[in-house]
Amino acid sequence: MMNTGDNDFKYILQEFSRTMIGARYSYGELLGAERLPFKFQTIIDRLILPYTDSDMTIEEQLKGLTKEDKNFRIFDNLKLKVKYYLPAENGGYKEHTEDVKSFVESHKGSSEGIVISEIILSNLALMGFKL
Repeated sequence: MMNTGDNDFKYILQEFSRTMIGARYSYGELLGAERLPFKFQTIIDRLILPYTDSDMTIEEQLKGLTKEDKNFRIFDNLKLKVKYYLPAENGGYKEHTEDVKSFVESHKGSSEGIVISEIILSNLALMGFKL
């Protein structure tokens, strides 16, 4: 397993078309984050937290996510992409980025060795998301 510190993968970066969020944030921490788009904070508060614990990290939820999960549809509608690392044959890690639907399909119940580093939100999908 990759050796990481407590604050590795805890960041919020905004670009014109997307927002990248480190996967080690818990949902409770995201509610208090200053740079997180307000609409995403509202989605977390109103739609995600009723089905998830506020102490759960994004990484923990994505590793156990299934298509039947209530939050899967929200992530799919937000055009969420998952950036993660898998162990490579040479002993290192190989980076992958997939939309949430492909990620869930390709890793059904098998999260062994996966290190999720960030989620990527489409700002256009976030803007068009109806609450």
